Amino acid sequence: MKRLLALMTTVCLVAVAGLSGCSPSEGTGGGKRTEIDFWYTWMGDGSTSMKKLIDEFNRSQDEVYVNGLAQGDLRKQMTAIVGGNPPDLASLPDEINLASWADKGAMMPLDAYIKKDGYDMEDYLPAARDAVTYEGKTYGLPLGMNTWMLYYNKDLLKKAGFDRPPETIQELKKYEAKLSEEKNGRITRLGLWPGQIPHVWMQSFEGRLWDPEAKKVTPLDPGFKSAVELTSSVWQKHGPEKIDRLLAGNGNYGSPQNPFATGKYAMTLDGEWLAPILGKNAPKLNYDVAPLPYDENHPEAKNAGYINVNLLYIPKKADEPEAAWKFMSWLAKKEQMVKFDKALGNLPPRKSAMDDPAFKDVPKFDRFLKYANSEKMEPLPSLPFMEKYMQEIHKQNDQINRGKVPVEKGLKDVETKIQPLVEKTMK
Repeated sequence: MKRLLALMTTVCLVAVAGLSGCSPSEGTGGGKRTEIDFWYTWMGDGSTSMKKLIDEFNRSQDEVYVNGLAQGDLRKQMTAIVGGNPPDLASLPDEINLASWADKGAMMPLDAYIKKDGYDMEDYLPAARDAVTYEGKTYGLPLGMNTWMLYYNKDLLKKAGFDRPPETIQELKKYEAKLSEEKNGRITRLGLWPGQIPHVWMQSFEGRLWDPEAKKVTPLDPGFKSAVELTSSVWQKHGPEKIDRLLAGNGNYGSPQNPFATGKYAMTLDGEWLAPILGKNAPKLNYDVAPLPYDENHPEAKNAGYINVNLLYIPKKADEPEAAWKFMSWLAKKEQMVKFDKALGNLPPRKSAMDDPAFKDVPKFDRFLKYANSEKMEPLPSLPFMEKYMQEIHKQNDQINRGKVPVEKGLKDVETKIQPLVEKTMK
C-alpha cells in the first residue's frame, strides 16, 4: 500500500530505546509500521495538544504510525472522500453533519470494531452516544463535549436585590428587566444577552424540533416557539438598533474586554470554555454559573439542557481503517480524553472522566460536569438535513429578532423550506 511504500527519509532518535536511524514507518523491532493520515479540525492550543498525543501514541507501540495534519476545512474533507482519496481518520467539530455524511455513505459505521474489541460505549453519557448515532449505527467516537449554562454577575444581581440566580424562565424575565440599564437613549447594560440561537433554550420549555413518528420537522412546536419568543422579546424590548450599537462597542470575546467580564451583560448563556477565559482575563470578576432556568409550567424541564460533541470518524474508502480504529479507540480512552479536554477547556463525554482530578483546577468545571451529567441532556436530533435546518432557523430567527417577520410566520417558513428535505432524504 501507498503508506507502506513510503520512502524512509526521516531520521529519528529514540533515546529511551537507544535506537537511531529509524524512519517513522519502522517499528522498534525493525518491521514496517502501517502509516495513517489523520486530519483534525482543532487549531491553536487544540492542535498543539493533539500533536503531543499523536507523538505519545507513535512512541507507545510498533504497529501504527500517525501522520497528523491540522485541517479545519470540512469541504476539503468531503471533497477528498468523494474523490476516493480520503485520510484514514478525521474529526468533526460537532455532530451536525454526522447524519448527512453517514446518509451519503461518507463515513464508516464503527459497530463491528466496537463489538470485536468490546469497546466500552456504555461509559459515554447517553446524550453523547446519541450525538454520534444515526439510524441505529455508531459513526463516531466523541472526544470532547460542550454544554451551556447561565453565567451571572453576582455583584450586579446583589445590587439589584437578588441573592441567587433565576431558577425559572419567569424569574429570568424579572431579573432581565431589573438588571438592564439605559442612559441617554443607549443601552449601558443588558440584563440578559439574547444572542443564543433558540435551540439552546428549547429544553427549558420541553421544546422539540422533530417528530420521529410523523417524520415531520416541528419548528412550530410550542416549546421551541416559546424559546424563540424568549430571546426575541429581549430584542424587541430594547430595540435592534440599540442592541446593534451595544454590540459594535463590545470588546473581543477572548480579551479582558469581553462584555460579560466588563459588566455589559449581567447574565449570558455560554459554554464551559468561557470560565477559563474569564479566569485569565478577569480574575477579580465575582460571577458564577447555574443551570438554564426552566419554564415553571414545565417543572420536569428542571436541569434539562443541550449538549454537543466533537468527534472522530473513519471516512469511507480509507486505506487503513483497522489501523485508524486502533488509534482513534486509543485516543478516545479516558486517559487521553482527559489530557485533551483539559487543554481545550471542553467537558469529557465519558462518565469515568467526570471526577478526574485533572479538572479540579479548571474554573467552574465542577458545575458544568454536574449539569452535563443530568439525564435530561439532549443533542440535536440526528437528521441528514440538520445543517440546512439550523441554517434556516438562524436566518428566520434573525428576522424575527429584528421585527421583520412575526414569530408564527418565520417558523412556518422554516417548516415550508425544510419539510420537503424530509421527503427527499428520509424515504
